[in-house]
Amino acid sequence: MLLHLALIYLWACCTALDLGQTKHIYRKGESVDLLLNKIESDHTQLPYRYHDLPFVCHDKSKKAKAPSLGEVLKGDRFWESNYQLRFGEDVPCARLCDMSATTNAMSWADSLIRKGYVVHWVLDGLPGATTFQSTSSNSKYYASGFPLGFVQNGVSYYYNHVVLVVRYHTESNGQYSIVGFEVYPKSVSDETCPGSSKDYKNFAINLKDEAGKPKEGRTIIPYTYAVYWREDISVSHENRWDLYYENDNSTTSRNIHWISLVNSIVLVCLVSLIVAIVLVRFLKTDLKNGPVIPTTDLKVDSDQNSWKGLSDSAVQGPIAALLLTSLCAAGVQTLVAMIGVVVIFVLNSKLSLSSGATSNAFFENHQSSVFSFSIFFILASGYASSYTGVILHKLLGNYHPNTTFSFATVCKLGALFAGLLPFTALAASLIINFFVWAKESSNALPFGTIVSLILMFALIQIPLGVAGGFHGNKFKFSNKSCFINSYVPPEKGDKKQSSKKQQFLGPVINTLAFGLIPFGIVYVDLLFIFNSVWLEKTTFYYMYGFLLLTTVLLLIVVAESSIVATYITLTVFKNPNWQWLCFQSGSSIGWYIYGYTTYYFIRYLQMSDIVSVLIYFAYMALVSAAIGIAGGAVGVITATIFIRKIYGAIKMD
Repeated sequence: MLLHLALIYLWACCTALDLGQTKHIYRKGESVDLLLNKIESDHTQLPYRYHDLPFVCHDKSKKAKAPSLGEVLKGDRFWESNYQLRFGEDVPCARLCDMSATTNAMSWADSLIRKGYVVHWVLDGLPGATTFQSTSSNSKYYASGFPLGFVQNGVSYYYNHVVLVVRYHTESNGQYSIVGFEVYPKSVSDETCPGSSKDYKNFAINLKDEAGKPKEGRTIIPYTYAVYWREDISVSHENRWDLYYENDNSTTSRNIHWISLVNSIVLVCLVSLIVAIVLVRFLKTDLKNGPVIPTTDLKVDSDQNSWKGLSDSAVQGPIAALLLTSLCAAGVQTLVAMIGVVVIFVLNSKLSLSSGATSNAFFENHQSSVFSFSIFFILASGYASSYTGVILHKLLGNYHPNTTFSFATVCKLGALFAGLLPFTALAASLIINFFVWAKESSNALPFGTIVSLILMFALIQIPLGVAGGFHGNKFKFSNKSCFINSYVPPEKGDKKQSSKKQQFLGPVINTLAFGLIPFGIVYVDLLFIFNSVWLEKTTFYYMYGFLLLTTVLLLIVVAESSIVATYITLTVFKNPNWQWLCFQSGSSIGWYIYGYTTYYFIRYLQMSDIVSVLIYFAYMALVSAAIGIAGGAVGVITATIFIRKIYGAIKMD
C-alpha cells in the first residue's frame, strides 16, 4: 500500500513536468504572448527578474505566469508583457512607454550593463536570441538572450529599442508554427524608432551632470519596439532549436570529444589489462597452488601467510559499517539518477552522440527539463538506494547474508538510505537560498517551491525508500552462493589483530593515485559542462551521447581500480581492511573534480561578489561529493563481490 501511494505521487509529479514539446499552431492575426523572464550575467550567479527592474516599463494589469518546477529551479520567472504581437502583422514602430527612472535606478542599470547582464525573453517556448554568423561554416546560429546595453569609452548605453523578428513555418494544414525568435536591441536617445537608419544618437546613462556632481532628479527612458514576421522554409518546428545548439566551435567541440573518447578507451583498456593480469595470472594460480586456509584450531601469523590466511578477517565488517553502507546507498542513488537523466536525453536524441535538437523524440526544452528529470530520478532512485543499502548492510555489518531484519529496523534503514542524499542536498540548498534571497535574486526558491520539495521528500522519497528496504530485506542468496560460502561469524573473525596493519598507501596518495585516470576520462566533458553552466550561460550543453559513454568508461575504471587496490592490500600488505580503502579509491574522482572547480574559478571565472562565490563553491561541493560517493559505492560493491568470490571459491575447494 505504501509503495502504491508513493508511485501515485511519483506519477503525478512526472505528468506535471513541462517539457516544452507541445506544438502551438497559429492563425494569421492571432495574438502571440511575449513573456519577460530574467536578466543574468556570466560574471555573477545572481540573476534578477526582468519585471522587477526599476527602470523598465510596468503594467499592473499583467500577471506572472506559473513556471514548472524545473523552470523555478533554473531561476526562470515569467511575467506577461505589454508588447503587442499579432501573428503575421508587421509593426514598423510602436511606443511601449516612457519610464521615469530614479537616480538609484539608473545607477543600478549602469552597474548591470558593466557587469555584462543579458536579457531573457520567451516567445512560444523559444528564448529571444542574438544572431551570429559562423566564421567557419558561414551559417547562422543563435545565442540565447540579448545584452542589456553596452559600454563605450567608459560610458554605459542602455538598449531601450528592440526589433523583434519572428520566424515562422507554414504547416501542411495551411496554419503556422513559430520556429525562430530574434531580438535586435538598439540604444536610442528619443522616442523615434531608428528603423534601418544608423544616424541616431544613443541613450547614454549619465550619473553626473556637466559640473561632475551626482545627477539629481528623474530620467525619462523612452521605450519603443518594432515587429517583423518572416517565413523560414529551411527550419521546421521539429528542428527549431538547432540554431541554439550550434555555434562557431561546434565542429571543433565534436572533434575534441571524439579524440577524448578514443583516449579514454585506451586508458580503460590499459586498466583492464592490469586487472586481467591480476585475476588470470596471479589470482588463478594462487587459487590452484596456494596453501590451505588456516582453521580456527590452527592460528598462523597473517604476516607469514598469503592472502588466503586473511579469509576470516577479510569478510568481517569494517569500522563504522553503517556509515559506509549509508554513503554507498547514497552513491547508488546518485548513480541511478545521473544515468537515468543522461539516458533520457540520449533516447530523446534518438541515440545520437552529439546532436542538438534535430532528432528530438520526446521534448525540446533541454534547459529546465534537466532539473525536472533530475528531481524525478532522485525521487525514483530512492527505491534502488534502500534496496541495495539493506543488502549491503548485511554483507558489511557482520550479519549472515540471509538475515531477516525486523519491521522497525527495515523502516529505519530504508528511510536512512533513501533520505540521506536528498536531505543533505535540500538542507544545503536552503542554506544557500537564504543568501540568494537576501540579494533579491530570481534564483531564490519561492516558499511554495520549498514546501513542494519537502512534501515530495516526505510523501514520495521516504515511502519508496521503505518499500525498497522491505524488498531488499526479502532478498535471499542461494546456499551455493559465494556470499554464503564465504560467511564467517563475527566471533571467529580476527579483525582486531590486523586492524593496525599498514595501509596500501596514505590517504592523500590514495586519492592522487586512484583519481588520476578517472579524472582524465571525464576532463573534457567537465570542461564543456562547466562552460555551459558557469561561463557561457547563453549556450546549451547537448552532447549527452558522449557523456553517457564517458560515464560507462568511468564506472569500468573505478570498478577495476578497486579490484587492483583490494588485491594489493591483501597480498602485499596482508591487510584485510579493504572496505574504506575501496571507498576512498572510488571517491577520489570527487576530490579531483572539486580541485578542478578551484582551478576553473581562478582560470576562467571573474566573480566579484561573495554570494556568487559562495553559490559556485557550495553547489560544486555538493556535485563533487555526490559524484565522489557514487564512485565510492561502485568501488565498495565491486570489491565486496570480488572478496566474496575469491574466498568463497577457496572455501568450496
